[in-house]
Amino acid sequence: MRILVPVDFSDITNVVLRVVKRIVEVHGGEVILFHAVSPAIYIPYPESLSVDVIDVKLLQEIEESKKKEAEEKLKGLADFLKPIKVKFLIDVGDPRDLILETEERESPDLVVIGSHRKGLVEKILIGSTAEKVVKHGTKPVLVIKGFEPTFTKKVLIAYDFSKTAEKTMEFALEFLKPFKVKVEILHIEEPIDLPLVEKIGKAIYEKYKEEKRKYLERVKERFEEAGFEVSTEFVSGKDPAEEIVNHIQKDSDIELLIMGSRGLSGLKRILLGSTSTEVFRKVEIPILIYKEGQRA
Repeated sequence: MRILVPVDFSDITNVVLRVVKRIVEVHGGEVILFHAVSPAIYIPYPESLSVDVIDVKLLQEIEESKKKEAEEKLKGLADFLKPIKVKFLIDVGDPRDLILETEERESPDLVVIGSHRKGLVEKILIGSTAEKVVKHGTKPVLVIKGFEPTFTKKVLIAYDFSKTAEKTMEFALEFLKPFKVKVEILHIEEPIDLPLVEKIGKAIYEKYKEEKRKYLERVKERFEEAGFEVSTEFVSGKDPAEEIVNHIQKDSDIELLIMGSRGLSGLKRILLGSTSTEVFRKVEIPILIYKEGQRA
């Protein structure tokens, strides 16, 4: 498994690396450490003051100095990950854009990134690096937020019977296989308007719901055959994102949420929103989002 790990050398970096180390120790593979260096910015003096022409060479020297400093720090992180194979990359620019470019170029199996707590005003003004990766990336992404997952408690998997959900299940089964965790599969049953129910027939609608429960039992059996202790839960609600968040808040044993993202286009995302993005914003636990499709 090749894992891309963007790092900013803040406090959350150590937490992210411990999680990555647990994953690679059981799955094997390679870690790609990536750091984005902020570009050197020239701030001109007021016109009333006499200044020389911008020394572009000086700005380049500042950036090179930052890159060398980052390289030394990345070497230290690589030492922590030993004996895992580590490759590190450094670039200059906006980390949100550079992470997506690196993901596209390196094509990792998983991206692991930390999410910092931000104030409301900061979120509105600049957004979140992790959120941009979640919204616009094309690879599965594990966001470490709230606390550090140990992969020893309970994992909640949100399931909606879509093709993406089915592929998410396959990914989750392989990803979780080496870990001793309990698995809970959650489906949010969105209510259908009464006129539509009357049109198709209440008996047919109830049969449809029963077939969904039977299918979910077969999904449960796949995990049980792999050695997991599994439970299923059907919850009714108009807002799937809100119901998922509420369910997590009621169960302190849940240490990781796994769900799929259908990769809506930019226009559809604006018109319809994204359940995975909404859940990502609201949950206070680590979340692994399985991504599928082309970049929006």
